[in-house]
This record gives sequence, structure tokens and C-alpha cells, in this order.
Amino acid sequence: MKDRVVVTDAEERASLAACRGLASAGYRVCALAPRRSAAGHWSRFPAERMLAPDPRENVDAFVAAVDEALRDDPRSLLVPGSDASLLAVSEHRDRLGRSAVLGLPSRESVRRGGDKLLLLELAAEAGLAPPPSRACRHVDDARAAGAELGYPLVLKPARSFLSEGAGLYQQRVEVVQHESELKQKLRRFTPPFVVQRYEQASFLSCSGVVAEGRLLALTTSRVLRLWPPGAGMHCYSETVRVPPGLTGRVRHLLNGVGWQGIFQLQMLELDDGRLSVIDLNARLFASVALDVSAGANLAAIWCDWLLGHNPSPLVARPGLRYRWEEGELCHLGWQLGHFRLRAAASVLLPHRRVTHAWFRLSDPGPLLARAYELTLGRWMRLPRRRVRRLGRGGAVDAPEAVPR
Repeated sequence: MKDRVVVTDAEERASLAACRGLASAGYRVCALAPRRSAAGHWSRFPAERMLAPDPRENVDAFVAAVDEALRDDPRSLLVPGSDASLLAVSEHRDRLGRSAVLGLPSRESVRRGGDKLLLLELAAEAGLAPPPSRACRHVDDARAAGAELGYPLVLKPARSFLSEGAGLYQQRVEVVQHESELKQKLRRFTPPFVVQRYEQASFLSCSGVVAEGRLLALTTSRVLRLWPPGAGMHCYSETVRVPPGLTGRVRHLLNGVGWQGIFQLQMLELDDGRLSVIDLNARLFASVALDVSAGANLAAIWCDWLLGHNPSPLVARPGLRYRWEEGELCHLGWQLGHFRLRAAASVLLPHRRVTHAWFRLSDPGPLLARAYELTLGRWMRLPRRRVRRLGRGGAVDAPEAVPR
């Protein structure tokens, strides 16, 4: 019988790629999502499709649904698909760990993985120092940092998710072009927060799987387009060879966090050749489909390790490319709107060895589901598929506070 893996957040690109990769590696995948129109529910790769509440709206209901899904098979493994799911699972591990293999490091390590203030220190110690940054608590602190560092600036929360009522509130990164924008954008942040110099530089992504201080898989990719431009998500990227010395520095940083599992480090390639860390995603990430296509099936490698198979370390192949469809369309429109015709034309150029976030010829359902959600999803409903609804009824444990 195939080992069963429950993947949350099946509406996300990251989870869809994980479902495809796990199923291709021989796992039986159960995809959880808050709605029937989730792209992962319209993929042919999951063997099971279940509904579960969004942890951002109700942590308790989400945990109850995950617990119910895991109890279907006590040998199940769990792969959280987002920061919110990871936090909810980690804080309720005593309950969920009775039903499945969670594979999480300690609560403290999960919290450290989401601490952007700590990341500033650990990255500098690892030789991957972030751009000049200041920790602030008040508008006056931010104004002083702006006067020192210069504009534009990047505003970052100390933690992306905070408790809010029954759910979780997400704080997003903001770019501030002028001091006049600073006070308004700071209203969206709960102190403390980070003010960081905005650097004009190319982007590099380093991702993989770490376990007991060993890198079981490593992918390095150069990010060629973002949406939104300058401070957004990867639209188009290509795997490259690992820069000399990077492997040891990445391992040093992750050991400082105490992290085990799937990760992505986002870095800048500065003009003087230095690499500068700007973020750590200690979880599945949106462009994980690129890792899979380049030979680093991260979710499967992590599950193999959790089951005691001891996979051999590997490095992803260079020369593979990734495209996020709607991000590319938005980027194209933005370039045309700014009359950057050459840059717009580069978006339209076809390329070989490309994997897409949603589209796969052998698995067209997710792209259709995504197109539906972006267009008619608010007013129409997709035909029902065989989906079990979880999280209705039954006792729910009292929530533990998610760290601020």
C-alpha cells in the first residue's frame, strides 16, 4: 500500500506542485483546500480531495479538519502548504501528532523560521548579510531610518502572521518610494518592523531540503522577472549552478534557525558579487515546481527522509525554467503601460525546458480551475466533484496563541 501524504492549501501553486511531485514519486496524496474550485482539487494527481477551512479565517476549524483527515490513516504524513498552515499545525502539534508524522522541528524553531529580525542577525553571521536594515517600533524610528538609509525603502513585518480573533492576520512587505508614503503604509504594521534599504540588484533563489544539518537537496535559480516588479513573486526564473561557497553558508544559516524540512532563501546578487539574504520561507514556496522539474522533488525527498529511507543528497540541474502564468501576463501589461516594448517582447518569447505554475499538458484541470477563480469564481460555482467536507461538528481544542 502506498504511503499517504496530506497536503494543505491545495489552492496554492506550491501545494499543487507538491501534489504532482509526491504522486509522481509513488505517494498517495490527499489534497486539502477551503473550496471546491481549488486548483489542486482539479488536478488528476491527488487520490483524495477534501475541504478544510482556511487557517487565516479560523485556526481551530482548520486544525479540526486536518485532524479528521489524518485520522483516516494513522501512518499519514503531513505537508503544510503555507505560513498560516505551518503555524497552526506547529502550535497544535500535540493534537495532530497523535494521528500522523508531522516532521516539524521544535515550536521554537518554527517560530525562529518566521522571525525576520532574527534573520538579519543569522544571515550576517553566515556571510550573507542583508541590505542595511533598522529595527523600528514607531513612525519616528522609521523616519530616522529613512533619512539614514535613503529612499526607496522596504518595510517588513517582524512576523508575517499575527493572531487576530479566531484566525491569523497577514502583514505584507511594502515598498515606500517617498517619506510622504511612510506613515500611511506603517498603519498596516504591528510593531516591531524592519526598515531596509531598497537595493537595485538581480535576484537569486536558493531552495532545498535540510535534515539534521545535512542538505538533502539544493536548487539555485536566477529570478529574471517579478510581479509586482521590484518586490514581488517570481514570474520567470531559471536554474543555475550553485555559486562557490554558498552551500556552506546556507547550511550555517539554517542550522542557526534550527530548521528541518523544505526551505527557500531569497537573495540579492549585489554589484560587487556579494549575496545578500532578504527572506527565508521555511515551508513550501510558490516556485517549487521548478525544483521538481530540475530533478529536486523536494516534498518527496522530505517525506522519504521522514520514513527513514535516507535519500542521497542531490543538486538540481541548471538550465530549467519556470513561468507563473498570470504573473507573466500582469508583468507584460505593466511593461506595455510604461512603453517598455523591448521588455514586454521578452515576456512573449517562447523558451524551451519550461515548467508552468498551473499548466501541464497531461494535467490541464488546475489551469482551468485557476482561470475560473480569476474570472467567474465569485459569481458561479463549479460542478461538484467527489470532495469530502471536513471540520463540521466534533469537539475542538482551545487554541494556543500564535507567537507575535
